[in-house]
Amino acid sequence: MRLLLIESTPGNAREIGSHLVTDGHEVVHCADEHGPCRGSTHHMECPAEQHLDLAIVAREPDAVRTLAEMGSVCATRHRVPLMELDPTQEGLPSVAVAQAIALRATLAGYATAIRHELAHLPALVEVRRTPDLIHATVQVPESLNTPQALSAVADRARKAVREYDPYVKVIDVSVVCYPDPA
Repeated sequence: MRLLLIESTPGNAREIGSHLVTDGHEVVHCADEHGPCRGSTHHMECPAEQHLDLAIVAREPDAVRTLAEMGSVCATRHRVPLMELDPTQEGLPSVAVAQAIALRATLAGYATAIRHELAHLPALVEVRRTPDLIHATVQVPESLNTPQALSAVADRARKAVREYDPYVKVIDVSVVCYPDPA
């Protein structure tokens, strides 16, 4: 997995980063020795400009949020699944499990945006995500099975995703029908 490791205090997650690299993950950081933001001079150097599987914020319990954590703001804006981790705790939780849980919450955000846009319809929404693509499947009643109605549903679903995540590269929407209730 490609992981963004964000330290609330410089150096507080060095051991976590080493452990993640040993486990085979690619670990990237927002900050380097030249300053707090790699993207401040050239935005394409920002890790959030490429796919990230998970952002991990390392912060001690009860510690206040710091400007060193600004990468979490960028990760949130780019809809990257995010988890917070206590760097002083013994053992590292399963990154795969944490990523799966955080991803579910992220996908639920996309689905909620679509449901809100289509609130006038009894629509069922399912969302999947790949590095450059959001795929939404929207199910509507058979009574809406006309080219114009299905196209309008797809357009509104795409609009909802774009408003929710202006950074997503590709939005794919499939609209299918379910039988009308008898």
